[in-house]
Order: sequence, then structure tokens, then C-alpha cells
Amino acid sequence: MKVSAEADTCQSGNFGGWKSWGNYKLVIDREGAFGSFVPDRSANKKEYNWGIHLNVLKLLESEPCSNCLTLSNIHKLPDGDISVDISITHPYPNHLEFTGFDVRGIIMFPASQLFPDNDLRQAAGYDPWIPWFVRIANHEKGDAELMNPDGWTTIWGEWEDPNSEPYAAFHKLTEGDFPILKYYPGKYATGENLSMISAFKRYYSDETRYMFEPGKTVTRTYIIRPPSTGPIQASYAIYAHWAPATVSPVTNPELDFPPEANAPMPYEFWITQDEVLDPDMPMIERASHIHFHIKTWHIKYDKYWLVGACDIAFVNNVGGGIWPHPSREPDDYWQWPWFPEPYVYIPGYLPGLCTYLYRCEVYHPDNQGPPRLGSDYYIVKFEID
Repeated sequence: MKVSAEADTCQSGNFGGWKSWGNYKLVIDREGAFGSFVPDRSANKKEYNWGIHLNVLKLLESEPCSNCLTLSNIHKLPDGDISVDISITHPYPNHLEFTGFDVRGIIMFPASQLFPDNDLRQAAGYDPWIPWFVRIANHEKGDAELMNPDGWTTIWGEWEDPNSEPYAAFHKLTEGDFPILKYYPGKYATGENLSMISAFKRYYSDETRYMFEPGKTVTRTYIIRPPSTGPIQASYAIYAHWAPATVSPVTNPELDFPPEANAPMPYEFWITQDEVLDPDMPMIERASHIHFHIKTWHIKYDKYWLVGACDIAFVNNVGGGIWPHPSREPDDYWQWPWFPEPYVYIPGYLPGLCTYLYRCEVYHPDNQGPPRLGSDYYIVKFEID
């Protein structure tokens, strides 16, 4: 089975720029029998959103691309999860000047995991924290959830407060003066209680600079755990980073685009542990068992990265710089400290898996203080004894 949809919007930015190739509403039967994409044209644009959104619906409904987004190979896995292949075709074939970089397919489910989690706070003996900051999709709360994400992002998230992350402390993205962006005012993908930190998959046709080449189609498999009731419903957005080429005409995208064409954020970011964490270990030993794998294109750790860490109950909120891990493995970093609270205070909770939220912020090379360029997230469950 194959379903398709036309892309709907475009977005731009100032450090290079994020651009949306489309916003969609996604519905998949919980048994894997059918799926559909519908371009999202009904939602309200918000003035404080992450960037300026421009509508390319007319271009993509007529030419050069009328089926830039497709679903295929939808089936139910033995564990009940749904596997679906989502393919993106570059909407500007034969135009090397519009090569995309660091493209992401972002999926936003209705979300009921609140951060901070006041149920956990109270179970550990802490007062509730009001107000909560963000919503995150969590299958343990009955939400649909992407089980094989490449990472999490706030881009296109439904942030209620214009003074909150990601708006207040980060560079506003502004419209560029480029022909690719000169279309119509775009639409902001909204929904009922959508996740504000959302999972994504990366799309590239060439690993060199994670380029998405014009005319190419890239497919990624999404493993989705259905919600506790009803079909899988979500909003879906496709993003690319881009900056104008330094030469014209473009003949070799790898060399003809400046460093800013790539996103400033990591193109690889994940966190692992190398053994079960013991709360009674010395703090520095606990920290040494947590590994940050981070790769960026051109903004390096020693001056421009800040990693914040927090348990899902927001009892401990720490952060700062990171350093090469004592293992000396390439792209392997660590951070001190790490705290087992509040989980050690919840009766019967340990041993178990404990949720932590990490945020990797990147500073502008010309400004090591706020505002920052943006942030990527990683949600990890540490095994604690």
C-alpha cells in the first residue's frame, strides 16, 4: 500500500536556516491496515514560532512534485508496534542550488507525559511543581510513541509561552532573501495537546554533509507504538537546513555550499551507559559510566556546547560543559555530575529504568552567551540498581 501527499510549507532561518518542506496530519490504523497523510492547512500560525513559515503548496501541487511524501510497507510487528516506511522526494529536482542539508522528518503525537512529572515528585516526597513546562509523548502514559528515533527536537513544537524555550534564549530565525522562499504565508502544524519535544528521523541521500540531493528519494522506517486506544494520529513536518551557495551555478554541492548550510546542531547525538548505575558509587565514578556520543559539522565542544541534564520529575537540574571521555574513544564525551534522585526516594522503584532528559545547546561562534542557536534533546532511560 502506498499513500502520498503534497508538501505544504517552507521555513527559513538566519544561521543558514531551517526550512520546512511540508506539514501533514498523519493517521495510521493501529492494526497496520491503512495509513494516510493529509496536508495540514487549518492550523494557526504563531508570531513567536521557531522561524518564518512560507507556503509552497501551489508549487508542490502542480510542479515540480505532486507526491513528495509517501507511506508504504505498513504492517504490524509481533510485539504490536506498527512499522511504516515514510519516503521523502526532494521537491526541487534538477536544482543543485536547492540541495538540502540535515533533513529531518519530525513526528508530533498527542502527548500526556508532563515535565515535570508531579506524580513522581509526590511519590518521592517532593511538593508538586507548578506549572509544568512541556509535554512529551510516552507510550507508558497511553500515547503513541516513536520507538526508534534518531533524536528529539523542539522545532515546530507547540510552545504556549512566547517567553519560554525555545524562544526567549535562542536566536530568532528570520526570512531570507532567496527565490526558493518567496511563496505564501505558511501554516503552523497544531493539534490537540501535541508533544512539545518531538522525535525525528534523519533523511539524507549522501552521507557527505548529510546532503539531500535534488531528484533523490530517501526512505526511513518508523516503528510506532500505538496509543492505548484508537488509531495512531500525529502531525508530521519535514525540515531541511540550507544556506545560499558560494558559487553559481552549483556543480558540486559538497564544495559549493558554505559551512552554514549544515545545521549547527549535532548530526549525531545519543547517550549510553556501560554498566548498571549504583547510587552509592562516588559521583565521579557514576558519571564515568555515562557516555555522550556527539558529532557536529563545524561548531565544537570546547567553546560552544552546553549540555543540561534533568530527571523527568525536575528534582535535579544540572548542566554545563562536556569533555572528552576518559575512554578516549572518538566523539565520546562525559559530564559531571549525575544524580540518582528522585528515584532512590520512591518506595519499590529501584532497581529499574529511570528517565532523564538531556538538552544539548549550541552557541553561535561569534557569541558564547545567550541567545543561542538552538537545542537538540535526548531522552534516555538509565538502568539504576
